[in-house]
Amino acid sequence: MPRPLSHFRIVDLSCVLAGPFATQLLADLGAEVEKLEPPGGDPTRGWGPPFEEDDPEMSAYFRSVNRGKRSRSVDLHTEEGRALLFSLIKDADVLVENFRADSADRLGLGWKRLHAKFPKLILASVRGFASDVSASRRAGYDFIIQAESGWMAVTGEPDGRPMKVGMALVDVIAGLYCANGVQAALLHRERTGEALHVEVPLMEAALAGLVNVAAGALMTGETPKRWGNAHPHIVPYQSFPCSDGEVAIGVGSDRQFEVLAMWLGLDLEARPEWKVNRGRVRDREEVVALIEARTQASTVEEVLAMCEANAIPASRVRNVDEVLFRKGGELHNLLQPLYDEASGKMVPTVCSPLLLNGERACAPLPPPRREP
Repeated sequence: MPRPLSHFRIVDLSCVLAGPFATQLLADLGAEVEKLEPPGGDPTRGWGPPFEEDDPEMSAYFRSVNRGKRSRSVDLHTEEGRALLFSLIKDADVLVENFRADSADRLGLGWKRLHAKFPKLILASVRGFASDVSASRRAGYDFIIQAESGWMAVTGEPDGRPMKVGMALVDVIAGLYCANGVQAALLHRERTGEALHVEVPLMEAALAGLVNVAAGALMTGETPKRWGNAHPHIVPYQSFPCSDGEVAIGVGSDRQFEVLAMWLGLDLEARPEWKVNRGRVRDREEVVALIEARTQASTVEEVLAMCEANAIPASRVRNVDEVLFRKGGELHNLLQPLYDEASGKMVPTVCSPLLLNGERACAPLPPPRREP
């Protein structure tokens, strides 16, 4: 497999998800990653169940974002610990950390001090809030940022409570931005010789992740609403109940709706305003009610067969285990087992979705055990 970052060394001080996810992405691309954990270990080692059998410090949570790394324990509150860190970053290309800015400064890991001592070192900092805003000293977990950024306010049923997304998606987005920023900084250093400080605030990653929702609010000044599984700007684009389950239908063009209208027995000459998405959005409730009446009288397979025959994007609403196992060979090829010498077993992992020359990017090392 191509390993384009194999000549770079990364020291990873980050814990939990965003920073470790970023360094796992870089490890998948070939970078050598040394994970330095606090004396008690990365907190996510204890976030469970589930845990690996016979190892209560190998949670599924930790396993999900620490593939491809070697690990050791270091106490940065001691002289010995800081000396170990500085001996490692002396020869490293990148240091990744997720301390609050003031905590990093107290540990001697602020950008100005590090850059003066290690001028070629790239520093990547994942924060809850940016260092140049008044909230910079606040800690930021994904759940808190989902509440603070407006994500929860636009997630959930229209008449229900605000809800978080089902996984730590703010952390994932921040990790992607961090990995992207690190690679840009490496390219910049190779071209100019200058090292950069890459900073990724979770709050701002979440705001960037609002994409069209934020753009709509900026355009109109109106407060975005919750739409459940529906789309605020496209109709129909949501899930519908069938006699034996739920089906998601995404009509992305007016031509697709013309075909759907034929299936519904709907005469669009009598409702010409529905030939365009703008009219369907305006009459959302009436359009959705017509579709629901037909899907409720149909099975999921009947609806999917109609959609497939007419190139209308659709899917059964599936459970995670069904996607990972029963439908794996049809829908994806992301599961890759890694051999773990410590246990003598194969560790199942969800590898990177990146394909390089047709091969999936996946670091060969399983998530590291904690030092005794």
